[in-house]
Amino acid sequence: MKIGFRCTEGGQRFDEALTEVQHAEELGFDSAWVAEHHGWDAKWPNSYIALAGFAAATDEIEFGTGVTILPQTNPVSLAGAANLVDVVSDGRFILGVGTGWRRDEMENLGYNFESRGPRMTDHLCALNELWEPGPSSYDGRFVSFEEFDLAPESVRDPRPPIWVGGGSTPALKRAARLGDAWLPSWREPFDALEEQYATYESFLDDADGSNSSVPLLRIACIDEDGDVAREKLRTLLTKLVESYRAKGSTVPEAWVSALEGDIDEFAQDLFVYGTPSECAAQLERYREAFGVDHAVLRLATPTTDHEDVMEAVDLFGCRVIPDL
Repeated sequence: MKIGFRCTEGGQRFDEALTEVQHAEELGFDSAWVAEHHGWDAKWPNSYIALAGFAAATDEIEFGTGVTILPQTNPVSLAGAANLVDVVSDGRFILGVGTGWRRDEMENLGYNFESRGPRMTDHLCALNELWEPGPSSYDGRFVSFEEFDLAPESVRDPRPPIWVGGGSTPALKRAARLGDAWLPSWREPFDALEEQYATYESFLDDADGSNSSVPLLRIACIDEDGDVAREKLRTLLTKLVESYRAKGSTVPEAWVSALEGDIDEFAQDLFVYGTPSECAAQLERYREAFGVDHAVLRLATPTTDHEDVMEAVDLFGCRVIPDL
């Protein structure tokens, strides 16, 4: 199983993030991921600039967008940026895309929030057309171009892999028809993943397609002391609930109940947490159940700083990865 991670991001923290990525590469991590949001200091507005910087200072670790919000991005511009990062990294780029959830962000960028689903499909179709050999033309509902020559060419042939996020039925169908893999949200509990993976596989069969990878995204809290790891998780969950409420987002009732009761009963199906051996066992559970071959772990969270992430990279790199 490959192991990737979400590093520190946002604000003026690039140097910290680069240090984490370089250290992770030394310890055998397979990939590093950066999200993308506008008007939010905890995220950078352009993940491609950050990833190109990482790529220029590393040799083997892969890089991915986790995720680019495709309905608020011009696919022609995006395809060129993705190819450029693939060139800078010598073929180490993975394009992760999602539909998005912040209405204010999308509308301030000039895109209609209500039509993000159909626009996601249209933009994915456009991207696939852009990566066909030779000049490409496309006339869709939201985007069109004619005889366009995409440059530069990607190093990966025919293009960087596309991992499509989202948990709804239309999202799973998009992933099967128009992407190379389905990237589930970290918010999906184990039992929901069972149903979603089955649905995705059925759509793959209908499309006569195949997936290049079976990825997983999970928040991770690790410590030599399992009780300390659980306390870190409780602190994080408290912060997430506060953050969701502050943004006017719906807080899952299960999160609130977990803070009032046994956090293990709740967290075992949603997080990777505990001692190194417990984390390794939890990752094995996903491999055995779903065939997961690339787990992306969110080590940087609203309650961690650079030192916390470096410690987690050490523990996963030295105590978990060698056992997978």
